[in-house]
Amino acid sequence: MVEHFIKNQRVWQQIEGAQYKPFLETLAAKLRSCGYGRPTISFYGQAAVHFAYWIVRRHVDPSQVNGDHVASFLSRHLPRCHCPFGGVRRYHIVRAGLGHFEAVLRSNGHPASNPKIKPATVDFEVQGFDDYLRTASGLQEATRMYRRRYVREFLLEFFDQDSVELSRLNPKAVVRYLSKRVSRLKPASAKVLASSLRSYFRFLRLRGECKEALLFAVPAPASYRLTSLPRVLTEQELKRLLTTFDRSTVVGRRDYAITRCLTDLGLRAQEVARLRLEDIDWRKNTIRLVGTKSRRDDQLPLPSSLAGALVAYIRRGRPKTCQRHIFLRAYAPIEQGVTAKTVGNVVIRAASRAGLKSVIGGTQILRHTAATRMLCQGVSLKEVADVLRHRRQRQEVD
Repeated sequence: MVEHFIKNQRVWQQIEGAQYKPFLETLAAKLRSCGYGRPTISFYGQAAVHFAYWIVRRHVDPSQVNGDHVASFLSRHLPRCHCPFGGVRRYHIVRAGLGHFEAVLRSNGHPASNPKIKPATVDFEVQGFDDYLRTASGLQEATRMYRRRYVREFLLEFFDQDSVELSRLNPKAVVRYLSKRVSRLKPASAKVLASSLRSYFRFLRLRGECKEALLFAVPAPASYRLTSLPRVLTEQELKRLLTTFDRSTVVGRRDYAITRCLTDLGLRAQEVARLRLEDIDWRKNTIRLVGTKSRRDDQLPLPSSLAGALVAYIRRGRPKTCQRHIFLRAYAPIEQGVTAKTVGNVVIRAASRAGLKSVIGGTQILRHTAATRMLCQGVSLKEVADVLRHRRQRQEVD
């Protein structure tokens, strides 16, 4: 029952008469199944009831609700609300609750957003570029993320959010922009910036919206390989990092197992997030990586230290769910798998607790550390390359 959200009978009579009540009940059931606590369900439910009451008074049925209505409710009605009932009024809570309510309307075939609304031009341009990188270039999300960011910054330097006129670009402007930006970047980052813009200009060339001169205007910043060795953790630092996890708690067991994936096998953050239960072969002591950066399926040995950490989390921490990803969110919505960002945050928080925050800024150093440890244990370069899934032994740890 959802009447406890708001107990005004007149409000419920209007909501039921307009056929909004089934959607509110679906919202409550969805929030409960995702593991949200009773206070959060109540707050989000109050926000949805409030919006439903407001939209009913404007004689809008569920099939007509769109993003304009939600935006108007948040920006115009909420600050000056005089509705005849109590309930949550904090903007960020109401916005979050209506986000879930929109998803419920969409899942039931009703348009929660207005398809006639044209996205901001810069956003639309970046989205088109990202689709090209994914479908034509076959790049993974981690690579596309950097290219999207650098291209967005480039466009916002020259254009307003809602007005992109590519004809205004010229080679001199591109060179000036790059000269200013690379002065504040490390050589490796400058190289990524240049390759991102070069890729974007190739995309524009395919659409016939860019002259070839722009493509040739992007210089190749000097970035000499092997000028310095990658930073790695010493054995003492690694031990300090691993001992920061409280393995008597569910979150501690999960985060410890995630970190073991990084330190024992040198997995990338995205690969850890993608691991599924069926990827572990407990009889053969192997772990399978599906859809890696090179778009191959690889199989690696499962170290006993990592196997023990995984067993501890799966048996005494992982929520009981039909979700097949190994690592799940510890907080609502609990039936969702972790993301690569979550994996990175696990490491950063552990580094802060261990007093290594100035050393560890992400997961990459653990990949370097895994490779170095294997070399120190007498593993050949070929075997290290196989574990890290490099096609060439001279390739840097990426």
